[in-house]
Amino acid sequence: MDKTKEFEVFYKQFSTRVYKKGENLIRADDNPQGIFCLTKGYVRQYTISKTGIELTLQILKPITYFPLIWAINGAPNIYFYEALTSVEVGRAPKEQVVSFIEDKPAIILELMSKLLGDYAEILSRIEHLVFSDAYRRVISVLLYIAKHFGMENGQGTIVNHRFTQQDVATLVGIARETASIEMGRLEKKGLVKYVDRSMIFKNIKDLELELIA
Repeated sequence: MDKTKEFEVFYKQFSTRVYKKGENLIRADDNPQGIFCLTKGYVRQYTISKTGIELTLQILKPITYFPLIWAINGAPNIYFYEALTSVEVGRAPKEQVVSFIEDKPAIILELMSKLLGDYAEILSRIEHLVFSDAYRRVISVLLYIAKHFGMENGQGTIVNHRFTQQDVATLVGIARETASIEMGRLEKKGLVKYVDRSMIFKNIKDLELELIA
């Protein structure tokens, strides 16, 4: 059996929990009640500044396990995890998860690989947050969305979830109004298109060229 599938099977012994869009699975001031396995929907991990500004750090998709740093390192959880859509998760006690994986290096390696991939994405976004203007910040996060959630079809890359202007704003640390203006510019250039509840990127290469132009 595939080792990552073995971990998914482990979670099937625990009941499925359902959260509505906007509900918090974990709060920053709570001690997590276990380790979650996201099986359906999207969850955003975010923080709130002392002045009340939200910054989205990651958007999690199936299959993702969280919060792993709290689970493995014992570090206090300082982030919020909110259902961006309706979501389904399994939740297992921390001790049982650690006991299950501690003698399974293939699973540990897979989890580490995922964490390092997320770390690399966050580093790239931090670079744009510091050095780029609002227009290029928005492009960088749209590329993240397209590559992380998109599927290729005859029209280009399609994301079957319409990330809102507010979603984009909290991913790049700008006001929603600013995100709206910059996304409007990209729509006029044909680099992103909205159809019903989906986002379509006709040519990712063109969007990447716009980022460095």
